[in-house]
Amino acid sequence: MADKLTIDRYTDAARAAADAFGLDVAELRPISMTENVVFRLREAKTDQLYAVRLHRPGYHALDTLVSERDWTSALAGKGMIVPTGRRAGNGDWYVPVATPDPGGLRHAGVTIWHQGHTLESQIGDDRSPETWPWFHRLGALLGELHTHTENWPIPSGFVRHRLDIDGLMGESPFWGRFWESALLDDEEKRLLSTARKWATGKLVELEASGAAFGLIHADSHLDNVLISDDRLGLIDFDDCCFGWQTFDMCVALHSSWPHADFTSIRDHFLAGYETQHALPADILQQLDLFLLIRSLQLVSWREMRPDIAANLRKELWMPKLARDIAQAMAS
Repeated sequence: MADKLTIDRYTDAARAAADAFGLDVAELRPISMTENVVFRLREAKTDQLYAVRLHRPGYHALDTLVSERDWTSALAGKGMIVPTGRRAGNGDWYVPVATPDPGGLRHAGVTIWHQGHTLESQIGDDRSPETWPWFHRLGALLGELHTHTENWPIPSGFVRHRLDIDGLMGESPFWGRFWESALLDDEEKRLLSTARKWATGKLVELEASGAAFGLIHADSHLDNVLISDDRLGLIDFDDCCFGWQTFDMCVALHSSWPHADFTSIRDHFLAGYETQHALPADILQQLDLFLLIRSLQLVSWREMRPDIAANLRKELWMPKLARDIAQAMAS
């Protein structure tokens, strides 16, 4: 199985990718091996740093990867800090490279490595008032993203998945059938099945109301928010898709939801967002819905990532999820 391979086994593939992209390697350092395998490369001629990403087989087809590059290139053109791609020697955004995976090949892409550190590394679990200005800035960042994207003419052939009603709550949702997760006992499965039906009804109402829906980052948790000098940027567009803009906000806010001061954090975030993009009148109701939907999604993610020990410890997350479901359905 590919998930049993160590990242060092992919070094030859990363070097092959570097060659295809015309990069003379001075240093190649393994960085992460989660959904994708990532190396940091320093080019000998320029000293420029790049990220070499070997994409997980079967997760995204080539046309969806190219579409991601098209969008981030447009955002970079507007001055946003986002992954900035480099084309291979043949002009393509991605090239196939041989890997030790059972399937043999992965699509390899190269982006400029933006210097900085993540917002997660900056504030960690701290949600004291000193951190709230960061959430104001994060809200403004997502508001800017949504404003630019609404005004971007999507090119012909653009393909990304959809986190619409089916993508979130359908029979085969993008993140998996969370209500049947092997992490759950029978009573918990029944509870999540009930929550799924309730959330589906709410999404039908939301869709009928014409709530803002379009291209979103969809994975803007604090580890994907970059602090570069005095600016914020977004990295890792691997999960970008068509979805509700409020869902995008909830991914950014979800880690703060359990905190006692969440209302203040949320209000700072929304004030920042509103400096760049108008808020819907029912934003608080939308946030409540999508925060719960994000929690339901993460049940499937926890099952897919048993290597993270906390994911298997239901006492850390299931009681809160049960309380949140009960509160949402009672409101």
